[in-house]
Amino acid sequence: MRRVALLLATLVVLLPLNVQAGAPVAVDDGAVFGSHGGAVSSANSSAVALEDLNPVLEDYTATWCTNCVDVEHALEDLVAERGGHIFAFHRSIGETEDPFGSDALDERWEQRYDRRAPPTVVFNGTTYVIGSVPEGDSLLDDYRALANQSLDMPAGGTSVFSWTAAQSGSTTVTWDVNLPPSSAWNGHLVRLEVWVVEATANFPEGTNGQEDYPHIVRSISTVDELVWNEAVSLQGSSALALPPAFDGDDLEVYLVHNLVPPTTPEVVEEPEPVTEPAERGLPAPGAGLALLALAAAARRNEINP
Repeated sequence: MRRVALLLATLVVLLPLNVQAGAPVAVDDGAVFGSHGGAVSSANSSAVALEDLNPVLEDYTATWCTNCVDVEHALEDLVAERGGHIFAFHRSIGETEDPFGSDALDERWEQRYDRRAPPTVVFNGTTYVIGSVPEGDSLLDDYRALANQSLDMPAGGTSVFSWTAAQSGSTTVTWDVNLPPSSAWNGHLVRLEVWVVEATANFPEGTNGQEDYPHIVRSISTVDELVWNEAVSLQGSSALALPPAFDGDDLEVYLVHNLVPPTTPEVVEEPEPVTEPAERGLPAPGAGLALLALAAAARRNEINP
């Protein structure tokens, strides 16, 4: 019976969900927001105001996940309506039917969101929704409300991102991000990441009938970070290795902004000191002689009453 229970628990974690899972779940790991970029087939540059950056829509999926199809159609409708970027993360660890994932990205999925079951959609790194049955009237309505949630970003921040045309499997990325003081995010670590995405890849063997799978995240690289105390300015440039495309020549690079909460030092309680019992000292030499004298006097009194 115990083996059967363990098997059922494993299936609950790994199988896709097609039932309503209740309200969206908040994530306490900060925010993943504001992506902008483009294709590395040619050099280009993107400059945007911080408050105008598009939401990051993380779509956790698999080529065999039939329930994921409705989720992805709703996300595409959302982006067409209000903008945003979809980033598709495919299952990898223990996977036999989906060729598009990687173990490193799978581990990020599990460590950050404690999940490995598609379909799961994460909005700006702060809220996730599981399953394919809407909580409201439609998935689009649900997703619209979550994508439009405010992150309390201060006005006046800017983000500039540029990249060179890919050569010999690499590109050079350059960033210039300036953030004004923020009472909401003060003390958070601002981490800049470059996400490499394959625009689309073909896999006719996918059993959910899609065949062409878009927005596939191929790698994530941290390029800069700094604690957000008062104003923040991050500038730099870095060569970035590109994974080979599954097919075609359609790799893209995006600058993604992360806000990591400050770490709280672990308080280690000091053990209470152990009080050793006081050592019983040896009697002083004079005390021993006095005791002998008293014993001798008592003996004489007994003999001569």
